[in-house]
Amino acid sequence: MLFTASTAGASEIFLYDSASSTPQQLVSLSTAAPAEPRFVSSQKIAYVDNPNAGPAKIISLGLATRATSTEVTVNGYVPAFAYSHDGSLLAYLVHDTSGSGKASLHMRRGGQETTLSLNTVPGRGIGRDDEVRLEFAPDDKYLLMVDTYLGNQGQAPETGQFLVIRSADNTVAFVPPAAISSNATMATWARHKDRLYYRDAVGVRTWDAGVASVGTLATGLHWYDPAAAGDDRWLVFTQIDNGSVPHVWLYDLQRNQVVATGAGARSHPIFISGDTIWYLEEQACVSECLGGPSQTSGRVLAYSLNSKSETALPFTDVHSLSQLSVVSS
Repeated sequence: MLFTASTAGASEIFLYDSASSTPQQLVSLSTAAPAEPRFVSSQKIAYVDNPNAGPAKIISLGLATRATSTEVTVNGYVPAFAYSHDGSLLAYLVHDTSGSGKASLHMRRGGQETTLSLNTVPGRGIGRDDEVRLEFAPDDKYLLMVDTYLGNQGQAPETGQFLVIRSADNTVAFVPPAAISSNATMATWARHKDRLYYRDAVGVRTWDAGVASVGTLATGLHWYDPAAAGDDRWLVFTQIDNGSVPHVWLYDLQRNQVVATGAGARSHPIFISGDTIWYLEEQACVSECLGGPSQTSGRVLAYSLNSKSETALPFTDVHSLSQLSVVSS
């Protein structure tokens, strides 16, 4: 496996090959803003540089040559971006930094760019309910955009903060129906079909491409950070207990039941293989911290579904799911 991780304090990006033992530093940025690194292909990564002053840039880097190329330069803050699986489409969000609260979604293909103006965001949330995500469907026909925090979804839905866009013509394919699915957030695609899983006020919902209605997977399930397994057998997610401590759980899509992974405080899970999950360790706050009584320690742990055990991975200072990107070599 390969993965990239940016440190919280220095915005450095590292590459780790599981066949070796020492992470390699690829990039060091002059800002503490998260670089959001991810793989475009097995030999190419991309990241965002949001400087303290001046325009933001999305930059690609070839792993073989270490050569970089600036793909996008834009005035504003870029909180998220995504490449399609075939690398032909680039989508990114822009938040205005002048105080107006303007937000926009940009889709670029072959040098041509389309911009969708979104609802004004008067201020970002800081707690766990604040989610920003761009994610293409498995066949790249749809783009999921989540730019939400609860309490900011009462405006025009088709310029809102939860949309599914058709990649072919950049039109809106799905907006959660307000009458039955309010406060939609925390979403992810299945791995092999155009099925969307997301959380709303009812619980966890499903939407299949081309279908007008939504389904209900689990009533009352208030999940965070969902991710699907490669075989679509499992979903993994974070759930907050009554003491406001996060734990990682599994949802068995064959048996339609929730399964615990362990008693420790953990968050931000992703599937590495059908048997293995990586997630972040949480630790009690020494002083005041935002979002609850715990915060990420920086350690990444691997959990085996078969052995029901976890092991520590040889890197630290990873503090959010967006700071991990994994590809099979």
